[in-house]
Amino acid sequence: MPPLHRHSPGIRTTHRRSRYNAPVHTDRHTALYAWADASLARRHLEPSGEWTPLEGEASARVFFRRPVASTGQPSSVIAMDAPPEHENNAQFVALAQRFRAAGIAVPEILASDLQRGFLLVEDLGDTLFEASYATADREAALESALATLVRFQQLPEDPSVPPYTTERFIDELELFRAWLLEGWLELELSATEQSQLDDVTARLIATVEAQPRVCIHRDYHSRNLIWRADRTTGVVDFQDALWGPVSYDLASLLRDCYVRFDESEIDHWRARYLELARAGGVLDIDPDLFREWLDLTALQRQLKALGIFARLQLRDGRSSHLQDIPPVLDHAISVAARYPGLTGFADWLSSRVRPNVLSRR
Repeated sequence: MPPLHRHSPGIRTTHRRSRYNAPVHTDRHTALYAWADASLARRHLEPSGEWTPLEGEASARVFFRRPVASTGQPSSVIAMDAPPEHENNAQFVALAQRFRAAGIAVPEILASDLQRGFLLVEDLGDTLFEASYATADREAALESALATLVRFQQLPEDPSVPPYTTERFIDELELFRAWLLEGWLELELSATEQSQLDDVTARLIATVEAQPRVCIHRDYHSRNLIWRADRTTGVVDFQDALWGPVSYDLASLLRDCYVRFDESEIDHWRARYLELARAGGVLDIDPDLFREWLDLTALQRQLKALGIFARLQLRDGRSSHLQDIPPVLDHAISVAARYPGLTGFADWLSSRVRPNVLSRR
């Protein structure tokens, strides 16, 4: 099966992009600028340039950056428009405070108006891990990301972080069937195909339920991690953190939907994570069992992502992630093919789903 995207030794990326889709300016953004400027003044931060829109991932939030001039302060700040009808901004602020207290480099909240959904936050920089992987800093970045991941997992359980329930996992897997297969591809699934999908769902749910639970970011991947000037990992988009399976965030990192590592490199970093997790008192487990946990958890994430990418187009009119569907599907096929009981599913994805995906390009 030929790759659907270009690759360089050791790593494959789908396409280079910034983190945000530039928004259309609205009166709400004008109000955000005025509020943010007043907040800067209260903190004695003097703007040294204009507000400029940033590009965004798949959410309702919109981001703007403005340089500021103040000794010992950040060189720029980010204003967030996070509509409260769509975003849990109180949770974002609470988690930011908790994670920062644990030594995790998430943005400092400089000001917030939760009723309007306006936030002013520290700018962690714009060198995404997706870009750093193509440089000499790749190994240092991954080592730092693993250390930060273990810090998340060492956090004590907190009732303010909701559990990742079985119902949520099932709903996420249903996105693949509803939005990619039946929605975007318009496939009419037979009773046999429906039964196969149910069996796969049961296998993946059993895998995540067997794992110890820790605090998980939920989207710990190359577009939500920032390689900072001090060679540490900055973390954004953490507001959906849950108490979930221990392999989840590592699956996000090593089987990323936007970057594909060679299997030998995944083996290396999975083993390195287990060393750090053992030393940090997080996990001490048979490496082969953990490999299966990580791979099948990654498969759940990949199927969910395929559904979300199709939903962005069908429901939201956003085609930005359609080009990610072929490489993520290929990755899911390769992961499923590694495990008895899922090889038939891999074959079905390859023979039934993949040709239909390619015909939509």
